[in-house]
Amino acid sequence: MISPLSGKRVLVTRARGQAATFSGLVEKRGGVSVEIPLIAFKPRLHALNTVDISQYAWVVFTSSNGVRYFFQEATLPSNIKVAAVGSKTAKALKQHHVTIDLLPRNYTAEGLVSALSETVQQGESILLPRGNLSRKVLPKQLRKLGLTVTDLTIYDTVIPYGSEKALTDLIRNKEIDVITFTSSSTVHHFVELLKVKDLKASLQGITIGVIGPITDRTLQSYGLKADVVPKEYTIEGLLQSLEHYFLA
Repeated sequence: MISPLSGKRVLVTRARGQAATFSGLVEKRGGVSVEIPLIAFKPRLHALNTVDISQYAWVVFTSSNGVRYFFQEATLPSNIKVAAVGSKTAKALKQHHVTIDLLPRNYTAEGLVSALSETVQQGESILLPRGNLSRKVLPKQLRKLGLTVTDLTIYDTVIPYGSEKALTDLIRNKEIDVITFTSSSTVHHFVELLKVKDLKASLQGITIGVIGPITDRTLQSYGLKADVVPKEYTIEGLLQSLEHYFLA
């Protein structure tokens, strides 16, 4: 069966070097992937040297980038338990041959807190190696469980200003059918780079899909509405939901 995404021009906003999987799934469905990175990352070198990893009971990873930059600087002692926020992060950990002790059913910070609350012991110490823009809800809620939390920034999320012209031309000339946002940062950076007075009018006729409810709320803060929010917060789930949207 021909996918409803066949022939659709889909904007992939993920970081350079991380968009290939998403683009491949778009093209597998007959869509046309247009890659313009709206997010970039910069490691904080030697940040992990400020802590003694062996003293923690858990290391909790909340993104594949966190996994990537952690293992560029450190190794995991065998006695430490590991939690991952979702399937993408879990996949990144498995590439480093890490055994995952906890993976929540709901791939959000709230889902991770709920799962950890049923597993951790009060007073245990947790290391959170994350990005500078990570939501504060996770360490806050974990501390409410009586845990000792080290929220350690090991990389920064930055705006790739080199994407400004390509993005502006694409939107101005209506050369796209679908925009996909895979994080709140991609939404913030999209608005920053586009620099238009009437955002809603500029995007009229373009379908917007977001990875999940957090990104959707960020989009709403700019007066925009997502057409598609998947129940499964993955790129596969997003693309499947887009297919259902175009079938309706």
